[in-house]
Amino acid sequence: MITPHSRRGRAATHKPIAMRSVLSVAIASSIWLAGCGDDNDFDNDVDIVSSATVEFVNSFSASQVDSSFGLGSTATPAAKCGVTIEKVSYDTKGAADEDTNATAALMLPTGDAPECQGARPLLLYAHGTTTDKSYDFAQVGNIQNPAVSEANLIAANFAAQGYIVVAPNYAGYDDSTLDYHPYLVAQQQSTDMVDALDSARDIMARQKRANAVNYRDIADSGKLFIAGYSQGGYVTMSTARLLQSQEKPVTAIAPSSGPYALAAFGDEIFRGNVNIGASRFAPLLGSGLQEKYGNIYNKKSDIFLDKYANAQLPNELPFGELVDTGKLPNNALFQKNPSDPRLAGLEQGKLFSILGGYDENDYLIKTDFRAAYVADTDKHPDGLWAENGDGLPAAMPKNTLRKALKDNDLRGYVPTMPTLLCGGNQDPTVYFDTNTGSMVTLLQAAAKKSAKNLNVTVLDVDIDNADERPDQQTLSLIGQAAMNTWDAEAVRVRVQTRFSQSVEKIKSDAEAQGNIPLIAFYTNYHGGLVSPACTEATRAFFDQNFNPVVNPT
Repeated sequence: MITPHSRRGRAATHKPIAMRSVLSVAIASSIWLAGCGDDNDFDNDVDIVSSATVEFVNSFSASQVDSSFGLGSTATPAAKCGVTIEKVSYDTKGAADEDTNATAALMLPTGDAPECQGARPLLLYAHGTTTDKSYDFAQVGNIQNPAVSEANLIAANFAAQGYIVVAPNYAGYDDSTLDYHPYLVAQQQSTDMVDALDSARDIMARQKRANAVNYRDIADSGKLFIAGYSQGGYVTMSTARLLQSQEKPVTAIAPSSGPYALAAFGDEIFRGNVNIGASRFAPLLGSGLQEKYGNIYNKKSDIFLDKYANAQLPNELPFGELVDTGKLPNNALFQKNPSDPRLAGLEQGKLFSILGGYDENDYLIKTDFRAAYVADTDKHPDGLWAENGDGLPAAMPKNTLRKALKDNDLRGYVPTMPTLLCGGNQDPTVYFDTNTGSMVTLLQAAAKKSAKNLNVTVLDVDIDNADERPDQQTLSLIGQAAMNTWDAEAVRVRVQTRFSQSVEKIKSDAEAQGNIPLIAFYTNYHGGLVSPACTEATRAFFDQNFNPVVNPT
């Protein structure tokens, strides 16, 4: 059996103490997880049955978008439209199918340009991981809200280019009364997204009939695009899967840097390669899966050290304050030198894992819980890690957490709409080869059987380590993707060049400030470097003249 970080000796020694303290200060900056019918008659097909409500939040002219959103270091184009921001409140379900509510940003293009009027495409956007309860995508331009960076990026790149944007905050955030977030629970998250989409479309139809000023000059064309980053990449793919199963039209999707291979990813982490952001993700995932399945633990202290067991995420307090007050560790997931024989010989993963993933006393997950999980990976290995494996989740895991991860793993899904998969291969937060790479292998195998309904483009934005990956392509066209009308090669070159320039700036700025360039690289990679690069690629991909796709046969 071949497993990640297998039981091999390590001859080299490491001196991570000074670097670990730098990593602890910088980790937070990396966690920005961190997006049909007749084109002219869509409004006439909407049944007004929703209880959704809407309120005005703010509006920006095109010049204000260009001057005040702080996106000068990104590839964001000049705004063609102004943007009006409204907030939709809607009903949805929690992980246990309980009734709850949630909110979403509704961004409407405004202005006299042709791109800002008439029938407009709609982007359903899924945001990345956050521990902040107050995260509200409707707070575009509001630097007091933790959503502002991602919200500004999407508003400028899509709403200001003529897209109607619906961006759910998800159940458990903002004004939602749910006291947890169903993190990476595929059925709930995709249902939440569709509920937000249906509610926003209901609102638009209602407001247009009322001749409301913000809705008077635009209409939903029926072209639906879905995109998201990190957690949002996962949510994008799970939402596309749900709509595809319902035979509802989706024009194209662009999931980026998502943990699609959730079971394999979990195994890799538990076997030693701890990702940056681990102590944020684990409490969110544990509580969401517990609400869904009811058997992950009897009490939180079964998983987490007693001193951390009562931590609640999402939280009104910023994550840094939770760390400062001893409610959670900064990033350490596991005990540094465990004595449990079931963990003997496991390595501590890559450098970022060694520096931040372990501590002798202040770690999150109890060693006996980890050991039981690892023992199950030995007996029932994931198909991605097993020798001659099929690349799919383990057939019959016994550990309850592994069962839950398998149930929410997206491997095996084959999208029938045009798809862009984007990410960066050195990502220390959501591992590219494990997640995007495993999906690509399975999709390539599916294309060999029948390429007719497959149209998947895969972009790795990072070529800085190309010499270390001579057999890995950074642009792959699967199925019918070579027939797309955009110049994929030109986009690849442009995005990768800009990415490399951004990496160089991050490292040189760190050195000039007396910081460690490698730590700056790691802590900015996922949220600060790959995210805007994939946003640029997504915008170019969606700008092709795609037509809505209903599940073809």
